[in-house]
Amino acid sequence: MKKILVLGAALTMALQTSYAGNPDRKGEAGALELNINGYARSAGFWDLNVAGVQGLEAERLNPAGIAYTQNTEVAANYTSWLTGSGVNIVQGGFSTRFKSNAFALDVQSLNFGSIDRTTTAAPGGDGSVFKPTFLNIGVSYAKNFSLGSNKVMGDNLITGGISLRLVSEIVGNVTATGFAFDAGLQYTTGKKENVHFGVSLRNVGTTMKFTGDDLSYPGTETAFDGTVYQTTQNRRTNTFELPTQLNMGISYDLWLGRKVEFSPKKYTQFYRVTFLGQYTANAFGNDNWGLGTEFAVRELFMIRAAYRFENGIFTGASSTTAYNGFAAGMTVNIPFKKDRSGPSLALDYGFRMTSPTNSFAHTHTVGLRVNVGGSDKTKIVSDKADVTPSAYDEAKQAASETKRKGKKGKATVEEMEEKEATIDSLTKANQALKVQAATPVIKIDTVIKKEVIVKRDTIIISLEKTDYVGGGNIDTVTKAGKQVLQFNDYEVLQYETGSAQIQAKSYSYLNYLINIMKKNPGYKAVFEGHTDNVGDEDANQKLSQDRVDAVKTYFVSKGISADRVTTKAFGSKKPKYKNDSAAGRAKNRRVEIFMEM
Repeated sequence: MKKILVLGAALTMALQTSYAGNPDRKGEAGALELNINGYARSAGFWDLNVAGVQGLEAERLNPAGIAYTQNTEVAANYTSWLTGSGVNIVQGGFSTRFKSNAFALDVQSLNFGSIDRTTTAAPGGDGSVFKPTFLNIGVSYAKNFSLGSNKVMGDNLITGGISLRLVSEIVGNVTATGFAFDAGLQYTTGKKENVHFGVSLRNVGTTMKFTGDDLSYPGTETAFDGTVYQTTQNRRTNTFELPTQLNMGISYDLWLGRKVEFSPKKYTQFYRVTFLGQYTANAFGNDNWGLGTEFAVRELFMIRAAYRFENGIFTGASSTTAYNGFAAGMTVNIPFKKDRSGPSLALDYGFRMTSPTNSFAHTHTVGLRVNVGGSDKTKIVSDKADVTPSAYDEAKQAASETKRKGKKGKATVEEMEEKEATIDSLTKANQALKVQAATPVIKIDTVIKKEVIVKRDTIIISLEKTDYVGGGNIDTVTKAGKQVLQFNDYEVLQYETGSAQIQAKSYSYLNYLINIMKKNPGYKAVFEGHTDNVGDEDANQKLSQDRVDAVKTYFVSKGISADRVTTKAFGSKKPKYKNDSAAGRAKNRRVEIFMEM
């Protein structure tokens, strides 16, 4: 991890040195439409969100963000560019993700309207018009790499992306064509995946040159004998480079309010405030830098504002832009399902303010975005919850609500308080068993088995088999016609990364399971190994088999007969959660535990 960050920092400094802004070269580059963003959401940030841009819009700023596409996203945007100039921009496309890979197609077209054709002989126009056509088409690829997690910073994700863009400019019968390449990286960390860094290098490519019939004009030549000939002469044009730029940004998401679960033990909250900053080095113009912020309510409604500064922007004589640096925007996201697990429709608006020293009426962008498929179901939990509430928490909450409302159901307040006291005593018994299970395997003479049913109206909460370490999280299920105990705290069984080596901290848990089997000679254990979908499937199948075999070996070493332990391996064929997030993949790397009674 440290090597990757050091390499990224060194690469960033090298690129900054190579592509540092040079205002003396302003006007030497062409195809400036490559730096025009026609997407409404990022336009409201003044393109300052290179660190956090996601989905199709990332194709224009940092292709690494395409890797965060949820299923398939389709967007179409319309921009009134420098309103009053007569220039309009249509931009759109789609992006889609397959596992950790994402692809995108983007099209941008500039419409200048009809322009009167003028010549030196007819400076007021000769009655004809022409319509310039500026078009660029981009294809992109991005990939998501998980760097693992740690207790301090949580998950660490890095995404990388590249884009290839065809650039076409047609003015009358004169054309110029070239290719531009973009590349970018995004690094995300934090326990809430809320710290983002991004860098992108844009518009590195071929030079362009105009050619065509309109560069030819008629002339005459006189021969040595005085004869005059009609000739066609061609104007020579120079090549021009693309407007290369380097972007480096950072953003931070501050989550506030009630928590919302979007994947196993991963949470966001009702409100998000994002702060971002970015520096841009333009190889053919002034550098610029800026700050922005966005406020979101459950990702359903968002407002944003940003300011981008460059040297000389406050003085009309020295300013090299038609804008004053301020931008703002808003988004309304409409999910088709209440839990937001299905498709969604978003309406975006972006505003970029022009300087009062010119007659333009600002730049306005509107966009329509459809996300096909949506994200995982969301689940609202309490403000303090970091895991799904336990049965004890639910029972206690039910008692509290009964006392607060002063109502009585089938269970009175006094009965609920008595049940609470019983649950408290069972919880303490469980804690004692945890200590006992942490010791080497011994014969247990007595096992606590109690069942408590808390019943209030139609709510039934059951705590059973509280001799199980971890809070009694065991279900009785039927498999192949047999009654089977299903142990739900299988995440306690941990292995070394990419290995079948059982971690030492898991032995006390295995000892506990062995004690149960020794106390119940008729029980048979079944271990089912699973992995996520990262890597080769044959390797995943072997790893899942090796891991359950390691458990069986440990059981046999502690005196359990081999014919009482069955192992099964499924590789990545039976995911319990979606593999499109680090949390989902972590939950899919598991050994499920059953005991046949």
